[in-house]
Amino acid sequence: MGSMLRYTEGKAVLFDIDYPFQKKVKKYSEETIKQIVFQIVDNIENLPKDNEYTQDIYGVIKGKDPLFFMIEYLNEEDEIPLMIDFEEVTVDDYLDAINENKHLKEL
Repeated sequence: MGSMLRYTEGKAVLFDIDYPFQKKVKKYSEETIKQIVFQIVDNIENLPKDNEYTQDIYGVIKGKDPLFFMIEYLNEEDEIPLMIDFEEVTVDDYLDAINENKHLKEL
């Protein structure tokens, strides 16, 4: 997996962004992209680690027309989390993720 971008805060790299994620998120407004990134940053320390499989986490950008989304990511021990893919999902998918505790927390 060749990641294309890194999100950094100061000199610390918080997470990497793979091309499919970058390509899909680019279609949204700058404000929406910022909100997605801020949600990731706010939750990055709490993403579960798994050295074998990718995982999914769900989020929402609230507003007149809310955007429900899923992020596929890889978060291995001693590695920087990698955001792999991004997909819009239904409100039902998002509510299921809340019940499974697989959602980005609002801080």
